[in-house]
Amino acid sequence: MNRITLLGISILIVASIPGCHATTFADDIITFTDTPFVVEIEPGSEASFDVTLRNAGSQYADVDINTRSIPDGISIVDNGGTKLVDMRKSVTYRITIRASKDIAPGTYQFEIADKSDIDRNTWETVDVRVGGERVAVESADVPRDGGEEGAKKNSPGLGAIAVVSVLLLAYRLGSGRS
Repeated sequence: MNRITLLGISILIVASIPGCHATTFADDIITFTDTPFVVEIEPGSEASFDVTLRNAGSQYADVDINTRSIPDGISIVDNGGTKLVDMRKSVTYRITIRASKDIAPGTYQFEIADKSDIDRNTWETVDVRVGGERVAVESADVPRDGGEEGAKKNSPGLGAIAVVSVLLLAYRLGSGRS
């Protein structure tokens, strides 16, 4: 009689594949640390501004800029493309926008966000002020009482004032006085 013995062998294969992230979406690790409040542009021209993204995580991230809610008459010419952001480092993007020559003067808004495969997007609003008539905006750092500092900031600058006065002399003709 022949005896056959089967041996049970288990093989465990462990592989590490770069680019796969098991990060949960609970924490946003790519954040904006510098975005402009207002971007000034004239109709029919281009303007550029910088934004900075910081990687607060413990892994490298390939990041790009997403845009949404872009108003008619404004377009994104360049957003800097995909960049590798090192762990606990920052990267600056130069974003170039174009305003059509037909766009009406005023303030428009659009949003930008990081496009990363390891976290959720964090949307930031960018105001775009298109040329034309400017409206004076009261600055928060100007004293309301009009103190010396406020007078300097609100002063229109040097100018000239012309004052003309006319003095009329009245004679009494024939009053009998010599």
